[in-house]
Amino acid sequence: MDLIYLLFPLIAGMGLSIQSAVNGTLGGKIGSLESAFLTFFTGAILLTIVVIFFGQGNILEVVHAPFSELLAAVFGVLFLSIMPFVAPRIGVTNAMIMVIIGQLLASVTIDHFGLFGTVQIPFDLQRMI
Repeated sequence: MDLIYLLFPLIAGMGLSIQSAVNGTLGGKIGSLESAFLTFFTGAILLTIVVIFFGQGNILEVVHAPFSELLAAVFGVLFLSIMPFVAPRIGVTNAMIMVIIGQLLASVTIDHFGLFGTVQIPFDLQRMI
């Protein structure tokens, strides 16, 4: 396995903690939902630029995507709306521990049942260890 495939998620995970801390601080000054909005707005602008110059897909095909595949945006909104509110109150570490527990519970369920069109990978004692 290429090391880069391990480093990118590690960096992304670090980014989530940094984002939670920064959004929490900003949310204390301008409001939690306002902080989440600015994060999405800035991200949308940056990602639009990246898609224009580097995108190789066909974004118009989104009209053919099943509704379940469009839910990713809803969960992104939930994360970015909840974290600026929670992180300053319970701390970034506690907030991220709960995020990680939630991710593990959801990912085991998704794998075990093959939800959302993923490959079914049953959960068993060997995977638990």
